[in-house]
Amino acid sequence: MFFERVQNLTHEINNSPHIRTKHSGRKSRILAITDANYTELETKIENQTIALNNALQQLEIEVNKRQEAEEKLRQKTSEIQAIWNLLADAYFRINTDGVILDYQSSKIPNLSQESLEFQGRQLLNYFPSSVVVRFKQAINQVLQTQSLVSFTYSLPSAEGQTHFEVRLLPLSAPEIVVLVRDVTHIVQSAFIQCDDKFRSIVEKANNIIFALTPDGVFSYVSLNWNEILGHEVTEVEGQPFVSFLHTENVLACREYFNQILNTGKQQDPIEYRIKHKNGSWHWHSCYSSAIKDISGNVMYFVGICKDITVRKQAELQRQRTENALRKSEAKFRAKAQQLEAALLELQHTQAQLIQSEKMSSLGQLVAGIAHEINNPVNFIYGNVKHANEYVNDLLYLLELYQQHSSLLTPEVHKEIYDIDLDFIRQDLPKVLDSMNTGAERIRQIVLSLRNFSRLDEEGMKLVNIHEGIDNALLLLQNRLKAKPESPGIQVIKDYGDLPKIKCHPGQINQVFMNLLTNAIDALEEVRIANPQIRISTCLQAGDRVMISIIDNGPGMAEKVSKRIFDPFFTTKPVGKGTGMGLSVSYQVVVKNHRGELNCVSVPGQGAEFTIVIPNLVVEESENGQLRDRESEERK
Repeated sequence: MFFERVQNLTHEINNSPHIRTKHSGRKSRILAITDANYTELETKIENQTIALNNALQQLEIEVNKRQEAEEKLRQKTSEIQAIWNLLADAYFRINTDGVILDYQSSKIPNLSQESLEFQGRQLLNYFPSSVVVRFKQAINQVLQTQSLVSFTYSLPSAEGQTHFEVRLLPLSAPEIVVLVRDVTHIVQSAFIQCDDKFRSIVEKANNIIFALTPDGVFSYVSLNWNEILGHEVTEVEGQPFVSFLHTENVLACREYFNQILNTGKQQDPIEYRIKHKNGSWHWHSCYSSAIKDISGNVMYFVGICKDITVRKQAELQRQRTENALRKSEAKFRAKAQQLEAALLELQHTQAQLIQSEKMSSLGQLVAGIAHEINNPVNFIYGNVKHANEYVNDLLYLLELYQQHSSLLTPEVHKEIYDIDLDFIRQDLPKVLDSMNTGAERIRQIVLSLRNFSRLDEEGMKLVNIHEGIDNALLLLQNRLKAKPESPGIQVIKDYGDLPKIKCHPGQINQVFMNLLTNAIDALEEVRIANPQIRISTCLQAGDRVMISIIDNGPGMAEKVSKRIFDPFFTTKPVGKGTGMGLSVSYQVVVKNHRGELNCVSVPGQGAEFTIVIPNLVVEESENGQLRDRESEERK
């Protein structure tokens, strides 16, 4: 249209007589002025004409482009309008303060106020306060994130509730596009679909779904109640929940629903028994929660129940099986403990019997040897004294004869010289004294053997503990002496003032022998510059006697010291130890004498064995009663 107006204007200029006359007059005057400038003027006119034509062509092109742009703009506007009509019922363009800059609507939105003049007004003035807060939050979020923000809200209407969806989009300028859309039909459609799905799920579910009034009366139960519990729905609805419960579960269920009522929160599932129509009891597991109105008051309880009877029966059977297994296990454990105790007792008895038999045989042998040696030794010991007197008499007679007789033949002088009579006269008393000392020594050894064996002393006797220790040391004297491969073992005695102790002498002597032998073996295992065994005794409070035997040997590890009193346990090589000595010693001290036998040892610092026995030992008789040996002996 603009191009046509330009063409008309150009045509009018060319056809106007006034302009043409004026142009002719000018041309005449120009020709009159100079012919030389005609050519130049004509050239300029032609150039201007060409330039004007070019400008007209360029103007025509621009006009065409603008017409095309206007057509595209009309199309885009129509498309955008169509999109807006699909996306929103109302379109607002607002600034950051919420002032409306532009507004379009395909429908009149259901706002709190009706108005057709929105431009320049505050958008939030057209919404209730409950929606305004959410609008402000959305506007701030869009300005901060520069991204799409959407939310929904509802307003009351004559049909009930009208639901709206709001979308806010940021523009390059500090402006925001607000699209408001009525989504009531979508919400209702989704609700109908959900309701249909829920109804289908309820009807097909294997679990019972129910609703209870706050008073505990069934207001609704699902149809599968009849399949699971046998009752018709009409027989259940309107009935109290407790009428179907087992009496033992009523209190727990009341507390469960009271807890939901007070807290308003779903609780952990509760298990209870509910009655089938045929009279049997079924176990159910129930989840329940409270449904409240807008004021927060509980309208009803809804719950879902699952039949767990099969599981409960399996659990009951499992509990019975577990109880039976526990009882069987307890019986077997008790039996195993009895067998273990019997085995331990058998081991102790076996060790004690072996040791007793060994000691009995050894004692009989020692006693026999001592008895056989004792007679000739007593004969020698008893006659040495007389022989010494006789020799002294003969020597005195010989001396008198030499003093008073001067008639000695040459043969006598020669014999005196050959036998060295003076030497014999000096040495013979010494020989007899040595014989007497040896006989006394043999006599002491025989006495020690007899004291150690104690075969002639059965039962409890009053004995001197120190004599028993000394007798054991005397019998071990050969092992205490120095040898080419090891130095001698020094024995340090620290005896206290002890009274005679009532005990089994032979058994106590065997304990001393075992402990001293164990200490000597430990000292022989390693090379020590000054091996020692310290023996100390003392009387403790309560009339208890303590004997301590300490060596400075290699000591023992804790795992070894814990087992040294076990029967047949030994750390010695095969053939050197049986593992019964310390076990029998423990039995003798602890069981036979009601005492204590302890061991304290640290690797590298030796070992200490401590014996503690009462001064008056009370034994256990065969019939299980305790009796005093001393009282028995007095009787």
